[in-house]
Amino acid sequence: MRKPFIAVTPSTDTPGRYHVSAPYFESLERAGAIPVLLPMHPGDDGIKEIANSFDGFLFAGGCDAAPYLYGEETLLCCGEIQPERDRLEIALYHEIKKLNKPCLAICRGIQIINVAEGGSLYQDIPTQFKPENGSGMLQHRQVFAANIPSQHVKLEEGSMVRQIMGTDVISVNSHHHQAVKKLGGGFEVTARSLDGIVEAIERKDMSFCIGVQWHPEQLSSQMKEEAALFNAFVKACGK
Repeated sequence: MRKPFIAVTPSTDTPGRYHVSAPYFESLERAGAIPVLLPMHPGDDGIKEIANSFDGFLFAGGCDAAPYLYGEETLLCCGEIQPERDRLEIALYHEIKKLNKPCLAICRGIQIINVAEGGSLYQDIPTQFKPENGSGMLQHRQVFAANIPSQHVKLEEGSMVRQIMGTDVISVNSHHHQAVKKLGGGFEVTARSLDGIVEAIERKDMSFCIGVQWHPEQLSSQMKEEAALFNAFVKACGK
């Protein structure tokens, strides 16, 4: 049986160099896929070819999405942006949606696909977000290693992510200072942290389109629930 080829979106922090953290590739490989890093500037025709050619798509973590994409001024609390990556991922997402190809979006990934559908973001959680129910603010940018869980996330009943992970509460890590604010069109919120931050979104009109705010690739080698997310994604890519 042929292994599915999964496109992974690139990041860049040095001119002329694209990269992605190894755990993304390792998690996909353990699940039975062949991951491939995409170019940053394939052009409109290239994006269409990519969308048609690959079996699935992983939108990886990285820098902040540009606030002008969701109609806001850039605040002091916003971090580095990469407009070329924003353009690539938004255009690629829309092509994937047309073709109903499987999509898994992680950290920045959940944010950019939300923005692609007209949603917005908290530019900085500590300065803009007020915890729900009077609870204390959680540490969403943990100061210790990424392979150690730092908080719990509640998964919504009836959601795909809950079905995949087989539980209603999961331990996750947390390495972000931005998060979904206004939900993009077509998405449903399917998980939240205990202080109310959106931790997962899904589209019910696609065969597999899940965005998670945590980093399951850092936990999948040691937690069966996190590995299950990659297994389910790769299985969907193989159909």
